[in-house]
Amino acid sequence: MSMKNCRLSYVIYVFFVLSLTSCGAGQEKLFSEYLSPDDNHMLIVKVAESRMPQGPSYVTIYLETKNDSQSEQIFSSKLENDGVPFTDQNISVRWVSEKVALICLRATDLPDHGLFIEIKQSVSVRPLEEC
Repeated sequence: MSMKNCRLSYVIYVFFVLSLTSCGAGQEKLFSEYLSPDDNHMLIVKVAESRMPQGPSYVTIYLETKNDSQSEQIFSSKLENDGVPFTDQNISVRWVSEKVALICLRATDLPDHGLFIEIKQSVSVRPLEEC
């Protein structure tokens, strides 16, 4: 193989590796925690910036149970914010009972995401029509 072909293969390989590692979410940061009315469950909302400049941010929601210090990821989604930090206007969480919570994700450039979360034997996450 000639030196030119070898160099071209190396450049393509480096480009491919960088493309794979530069996409997607970066490191998550805590946005807020919401304790259930009975203090047995907590919804933890984390936000991660995109690894790409001007890319979308990502919102991930975890559920933590009082008796179990491990948190379980129950939802993840993109959320556009035009580079402005997220506020309570973008991400709204409300417990409506001890085992039911409503979440509204209001993106700048995307339709709102509404979620209905119910905790029984397992966790149920269903989309809401309106939020």
